Amino acid sequence: MKRKIIEAYSKTLLEDKPTVAQLVKLIKRSAKGVIEDEEDLDTYYQKFWIMAANLVEVDIINKKQYDKYFWKGLLQKLCYAINDYLEAQDTNFESDQIPEVEIAMEAGIMRQFPEKKLFPMHSST
Repeated sequence: MKRKIIEAYSKTLLEDKPTVAQLVKLIKRSAKGVIEDEEDLDTYYQKFWIMAANLVEVDIINKKQYDKYFWKGLLQKLCYAINDYLEAQDTNFESDQIPEVEIAMEAGIMRQFPEKKLFPMHSST
């Protein structure tokens, strides 16, 4: 998996810088797809991160938009599962909030694969 990330990142550096339009295209494709396992979720995250982190770095989108774009790329069923998990874990979390990407990733993995733990849980403000 590490090799995939490095190859994808290197490829991105050699090509034109990603645009918001390219990011939206990825998000729409992902939202129509199927996330059946942890690998599918990781793949979406990797592709998203490669494009979106660059857009944040050059101030085309901000961190809040980054989180919102990531959330839009998840299947609605997975969003509901993540919200349910976060509401059960954090009494301050409201279902209409968009969680930070790292929190959404952990909640998605914990919900689907409870033996895994990638990121420390923390409440967003």
